[in-house]
Amino acid sequence: MRRRWELARAIGMVAALGAPCAAGAVDFDYHVGVGIEHNDNVLLSEDNEVSSDILEPKFGFNLNQQGSTIQANANGVLEYYEYLGGELSDQLRGQLNAHVNWTMIPERLDFTFEDALGLEPIDALEASNQNNLQQTNVFGMGPTLSFRLGETMRGQAELRYVTSHAEETPDFNTNRGIAALRAIKDLDASTFISANADYEYVRFTDADAFDPNYGRYTLFGRYSRKWAKLDLTADAGWNWVNYTSGLIEDRDEPLARVNAAWHATDRSTFTANAAYQYSDSATNMLTDMTFVGGVPGTITQGVVVGTSQAFLERSLRVGYGYLGDRAAVTFQPYYRKLDYLQLPLVPDLLGANQTARGVLGSFSWILRPLLTASLGGTWDKTHYDTVDREDKTWTVTAALKQQWTRNWSGELSYTHYDRSSDAIGASSDQNVVYVAVTYTR
Repeated sequence: MRRRWELARAIGMVAALGAPCAAGAVDFDYHVGVGIEHNDNVLLSEDNEVSSDILEPKFGFNLNQQGSTIQANANGVLEYYEYLGGELSDQLRGQLNAHVNWTMIPERLDFTFEDALGLEPIDALEASNQNNLQQTNVFGMGPTLSFRLGETMRGQAELRYVTSHAEETPDFNTNRGIAALRAIKDLDASTFISANADYEYVRFTDADAFDPNYGRYTLFGRYSRKWAKLDLTADAGWNWVNYTSGLIEDRDEPLARVNAAWHATDRSTFTANAAYQYSDSATNMLTDMTFVGGVPGTITQGVVVGTSQAFLERSLRVGYGYLGDRAAVTFQPYYRKLDYLQLPLVPDLLGANQTARGVLGSFSWILRPLLTASLGGTWDKTHYDTVDREDKTWTVTAALKQQWTRNWSGELSYTHYDRSSDAIGASSDQNVVYVAVTYTR
C-alpha cells in the first residue's frame, strides 16, 4: 500500500504540472517501450541462484515549461516487472524529479513545489535485489519573497514545508519546516556573492528511536561566476546540528562546497564537485535533482540508506565528458564518506556509516547512421565502518541500439554484475540479457 500511495502522489504531481502549463508552450517528450529480460540470479544470492524471464513495460518522460507565470521542469520513469515464471511477485516502480515555480507577483513573490520519488535500498548490507528496494518520496512546497536592498543588492526570504516517506523504513519518515534568509549582491552580469542563513527543523513521525528530532543551522557565503569557459560556485561557512531531547550531543562543523565546470572545447568538459557538510538522505534527494534534458532511460537506484538521521558528508567527484560527431565518452571517479551523528539502533541501518571509492564510465560509437554501440561500467569499493566490512562491486554493460524510423528503435544489451565481500554469504554475480522495442516522441 505504501508503494502505491507514493507512486500515486508522484503521478498526481506530474498531472498537476499539465494544468497550469496548458496556457503556454510546453516541451513534452516521452518514450513507451516493452522489453524482456533474462536474469540468471534475480536475488543476487551466493548459493541459491534463481533465474527468471521478466517482461518489462516502461514509460519515461521529460517536461519543460518556461513561461512568465509558470516555470516547470520534470522527468520520470515508470516501470512494471512481470516475472513470467512466478519466481517473485510482480512489481511497479517509479522515479520522478519535479520542480514547479509559480510566479505570483513578478520579481516579488514566488511559490515553489518540488517532488523527488526514488528507489533506495532497505538494508545497505544486502545486495540491491528486487526484495531489498523500496520507494522513497520527498515533497516540498513554500513561498519565496524577493525584495531590493539597493541598486546591486537584493534579498530573499524562503519558507518550506517538506515531508519524506519510505515504503519500508520508518526512520526516513519526517515532517520538516525550513526557513532561509539571503542577501545577494550582483558584482556584474555574470558574477554574484551572497550571505545565507538557513534553519531546518526535522521531526520524525515513525522512528523507533527515542526522540531523535533535531534542528540544523547553516551560515555560509557564496561566490558564483560564469566565465567564457568556466562555471564556478563555491560556498564556505559553518553548520550546526542541535537535538531537541538533550540526550544526544550537539555537533558543529565547517561547511565547504565547490561545483565547477570547465568547457575546455566545444566538445570536452571537465567537472568537479566537492562537499564537506551536514546533510541527510531526504535533503539529498531534493538537492540532487537534475534536469539536463532528454528522457531518462531507466530508474537510477540510490545508494544512501533510508534514514533521515543527519550525517557528516565528505565527498568528491571529478568528471570528464566528450561529445563528438560519432563518439561520446564519460569518466567519473568519486569518493564519499558518511558518518551518522546518531546511528539508528535498527539492524537494517547498521551499514549507514560507510566510505566508498569508485569510478563510472561509458563509451558509445555510431557504427552506422542508425546503429550505435555502447560500453559502460562501474567499479565501487565500499567499507561499512560500523561493522568493519568491505565490498567490491563492478558492472559492465555492452549494448547495441538500432533506430528503425524517427520514432521506433530496438535495443539489445548484456550486463554482468559481480560483488565480492569479506562477509560470509554476501558475494554474488549476475548476468542479464535484455531486448526491448521503444517508441519515442
